[in-house]
Amino acid sequence: MRIMKLFNAIKIIIFVYLIYFFLNISPNVVRSETKKKFMTTKFNEVNVRNGPGLNHLKIYKIYKKGYPLKIIKRFENWKKVSDYQGISGWISDSQLSDQQYVIMIKEQGYIFKFPDMESKKIALVKKSYVLKCEKCESNWCLVKEQKTKGWVKKQDLWGF
Repeated sequence: MRIMKLFNAIKIIIFVYLIYFFLNISPNVVRSETKKKFMTTKFNEVNVRNGPGLNHLKIYKIYKKGYPLKIIKRFENWKKVSDYQGISGWISDSQLSDQQYVIMIKEQGYIFKFPDMESKKIALVKKSYVLKCEKCESNWCLVKEQKTKGWVKKQDLWGF
């Protein structure tokens, strides 16, 4: 009888521990999955540093609002980022935006009226050109540049 009570008490302790463990670990797992992989520059001039903090050297500047960057690492209110060419550095969170932009990685591509290679070409886009991305569907992304809006092959873009 005594052994049964002890066995039941141990089962209850293990059960409570498991509930506590799963309740505390689940939010962390969800949070890590929802972190954005890409962000863009918020301003037309953004400093990129060799470490996370204002005390680190500026290694270069990005002179384009909406320039897409891949998030490599996070530290406090800083992000280590990389561009489509693999150049990396640290940028303050205050200089980054969640707005989605993409960059043309092909030497020359086109904006099509519809997501179909046979549809009308409405604009020529050269390598390194930044476009606002409204959405992506299967192999195509709907982009906008000033008054031009159309579809670009997903494989020709980087930043989504």
